[in-house]
Amino acid sequence: MKVIYTNTPGSERGTCYRRLDQFFGVIDGATQVVVEGEAPEIVEAYEAAGIKVGDQGGQDQPETDPHKMNVPELKEWLTAKGIEFDASAKKPDLQVLIPQE
Repeated sequence: MKVIYTNTPGSERGTCYRRLDQFFGVIDGATQVVVEGEAPEIVEAYEAAGIKVGDQGGQDQPETDPHKMNVPELKEWLTAKGIEFDASAKKPDLQVLIPQE
């Protein structure tokens, strides 16, 4: 279940909304938590429970799996790894260059 702590509750289906000032502990069944605003006590409690906390829907977290990256991210990742590629290469051609782990 997705849990969002915010001062402007919404109505997203299947999402539990809580106000930032109404934190009474980790909600059982939470699998994704978003905290919109400053509430370090909420973040710390969920992280201590092993649940990752995002901000604004998790959009602030860059993709870390090169297989899921878009083309500009993948090109940046390959460059950082020292892997050469054709600047006009399409995504499938770039994905072939990802080292197998």
